[in-house]
This record gives sequence, structure tokens and C-alpha cells, in this order.
Amino acid sequence: MTHRTQHRARPNSPAQRQLDHALTMLARTTPGRRRYIADAAATYLAQVDYRRLPVGYDQPIYGDWANRADAFEMRGGATVAAMLGLAVRPADEHFPATVRAILDAVNAPVDRLIQAARTTGAPAAVALLHLVGGAR
Repeated sequence: MTHRTQHRARPNSPAQRQLDHALTMLARTTPGRRRYIADAAATYLAQVDYRRLPVGYDQPIYGDWANRADAFEMRGGATVAAMLGLAVRPADEHFPATVRAILDAVNAPVDRLIQAARTTGAPAAVALLHLVGGAR
């Protein structure tokens, strides 16, 4: 499954161009920067999805626009956008979908390892082969 099948934007829409640019830039970053971007993305999505309260509040911000804007400024959305060179507004309605695709792309190698471990029924062997392959 490619990133184009994960997002329902039209082929040349602004949302699709944003997604394509983000995934292209993510592929060009170092593994350390990728992890940093993924951490910021997870923090941003935690508030956007109402799993985490906004900074300094004891209740969620109701209204998707205001919640997205606050999460962008206070919970890592601006970090993700800046590190990937995205020009987005804080309350951009397409940005959460782009951030989800970024997390999927970062987690894809781990997901493949988990799937291989389940398929073979030998998770220890898959982990050992992964470690040996990475040591070369």
C-alpha cells in the first residue's frame, strides 16, 4: 500500500501535494530526525484526537478548528511542519491526515517486522535476523 492509497485527496489537490511533499522530505531525513518528527507528530495527534488535554487546560478545547490550531502551536504541529518544510496554517484541516501518513511511514519498518514475526510464528528468529542484518 502506497501513501497515495492511504489518503483520499484528489490527485493534484493541495492536500495531496502537501502529503507528497511531506513524505518526500521525510524520506530524505536522517533516522534520528525521523524519530524526532514522529514524536512531535504523535504528540500533535494526541491532542487533535482528544486523547490529551491542551497545555494549561483542565478540559478539552471543543471545536476542531480551535483544537487543531492549539495543537499546532503547543503540541508539536509547528515542529513537524517546520522540519518537513510544509507551509500550513495552524488550523489546516488536511494537516492531521498528513501527520497520520507521516507516522505510518515512520512505523512501516516496525509493522513489517511485527507481521513477519506473526507470519513465521518465530518472533525471536525474526528479531535475530533483523539484528544480524543491521549489523553489517
